[in-house]
Amino acid sequence: MRNTVLFGNGLNRISEKSVSWEALLDKPFQHNELPNTMVYERIFMEKHKANSSEQADELKIKQTIADAMKDQGSNELFELLAKMKIENYLTTNYDYAFEKAINLEPDKLSTEEIYSLRRKRSYKYKDSIKSLWNLHGEIDHPKSIMLGLDHYVGSVSKIDSYIKGKYKHTVKGKNISVLPMIDKLQRNKFCHTSWVDFFFSSNVHIIGLSLDYSETDIWWLLNKRARYAVEGLVKNKIYFYTGNIDQEKKGLLKSFDVEVELVKSNTLNPDYKSIYRTAINSISA
Repeated sequence: MRNTVLFGNGLNRISEKSVSWEALLDKPFQHNELPNTMVYERIFMEKHKANSSEQADELKIKQTIADAMKDQGSNELFELLAKMKIENYLTTNYDYAFEKAINLEPDKLSTEEIYSLRRKRSYKYKDSIKSLWNLHGEIDHPKSIMLGLDHYVGSVSKIDSYIKGKYKHTVKGKNISVLPMIDKLQRNKFCHTSWVDFFFSSNVHIIGLSLDYSETDIWWLLNKRARYAVEGLVKNKIYFYTGNIDQEKKGLLKSFDVEVELVKSNTLNPDYKSIYRTAINSISA
């Protein structure tokens, strides 16, 4: 079975020009328990109440974030990822650090304005075609940047529609529909119209993503897949790589049919770079 990599902002933090989530939101208040989705909603609503145009307010916030992310640097880990025998990469990041690592111009293969079920950039890399799917939007299209509860819940609705076979889109003026996921699983035939298919059709390796509980879309999808797995329909594996994890999250992931891989670095004083490198090498082995 083919492998797919899902990577998050942890890989970005290794770069010299790293843009932190905290810096992006520029939070004007203290918080300890609020998830990032709620932090964003509070920031947005407090600004919106003082103005009249909701769309203008939100786009301004997202444009500011997009501008800040343009300087996000790349690093050697993205180069290692690119060298893997993998065709499809999924990311929750908005930036193009992966693209900077391979130094190639992409074919931009999405017409979505806000949501990102089909958001894909493809690259002719050596003798292969590699595709990067931006699950949470991208900086070239600020409206697509997924930050708040409203956007996350809307995205879950789209994913649910896709899995039920009710999702429709247009390609060159032609209406396109997809089969329900249960039919794809029973036939072992996937269209890969969306990155959602890879969670059922390939072994997914999750690296540099903490899977914060605000990642509602991913948790919902993992749960949906686990329900199909109980019925014996799922054949693929999902692996979550980490250097450390609390028992509560580990237990939840295992119940969601996700295999937790505790990474032991080869260095005496392991850091995130060595942990991610070890994880990437273990997938490539």
